[in-house]
Amino acid sequence: VAGAAAGGRELLLLKPRRLMNVNGLSVASAAEIYSLRPEDIYLVHDDLDKALGKVAIKLGGSARGHNGVRSCISALQSNEMTRVRVGIGRP
Repeated sequence: VAGAAAGGRELLLLKPRRLMNVNGLSVASAAEIYSLRPEDIYLVHDDLDKALGKVAIKLGGSARGHNGVRSCISALQSNEMTRVRVGIGRP
């Protein structure tokens, strides 16, 4: 966990140490500790379907097959997080 400020806003950066498939537990725990609602959370994750380096931002929606995102949706019991999808391309 690290704190930062950007554009006059306070940010909390979290890099879960759990396996990707259960990282939602870490996100939900941090949300409870810091009194964050799902809509306050930005999930940054990889996306095989995007070209390397391309970025897309989306509010809510499904996990689209990403187990880490699925874990967060399940643990927070909401899909209202903003997703920052970073393209890694296919091998």
